[in-house]
Amino acid sequence: MSSPVGTAVWYARHAVPAGGVVLVSVAGPGFPDGTVVDLPGPPAHPAGWLAQAHVRDAGHVPVTVQVSPELAAGSPHLWFVLGPAGDGDAVDLVAFSTAALADGRVVGAGTLATAGVTWADQVAAVRWSPSTGLVSQVYVSPRARRRRIGTRVVVTADAVRSALGWAPLVSDGRVTDLGDAWLSAQSPAWRARVPAGGERPPPMTPADEAVGVPARQLVPDPPRS
Repeated sequence: MSSPVGTAVWYARHAVPAGGVVLVSVAGPGFPDGTVVDLPGPPAHPAGWLAQAHVRDAGHVPVTVQVSPELAAGSPHLWFVLGPAGDGDAVDLVAFSTAALADGRVVGAGTLATAGVTWADQVAAVRWSPSTGLVSQVYVSPRARRRRIGTRVVVTADAVRSALGWAPLVSDGRVTDLGDAWLSAQSPAWRARVPAGGERPPPMTPADEAVGVPARQLVPDPPRS
């Protein structure tokens, strides 16, 4: 972000005439981290805003999530599927880049069949625990990297979990080299949620997905001299 921000992320909640509420996440001063503030409409986008989620029914998954263009410049058309990961209480938010659904739409896994896609068509995913907020995996397909997709799927996940009243997203500090490079380009609001000096696991990219992919999609940029 170009605007100065701190490490706090707070949420403005606006009732809208069409029904439901719009939640706007904002990185910056004004309220303590995690605070949800009821404000009059229409929804505003102050400096440092991250995402806007339209929630038709309180406590339900947002219908759509719009991420700030400043964060996701160059990101392609994406829609998202939220569903259980099959690992404890973990859930996955999986991104697809087809024209089957509107940009920013969030749906359940039952929509896959009617959307004409399979899990193999995904371009990115984030996995986390709703009860603890602990993020265990962020992955972007090699051919889809360096297009702000990782940023967008994580910010969308935060919008979804805030709408559902789940725990704030956190990290145990384990990041791959690519993950660390991604994190270094994020705002202080996200870097503060990842403890420094964590374990460096090996790259997550499967060998078959790396075939024919340019090297810059597979390894971080070299340090600037």
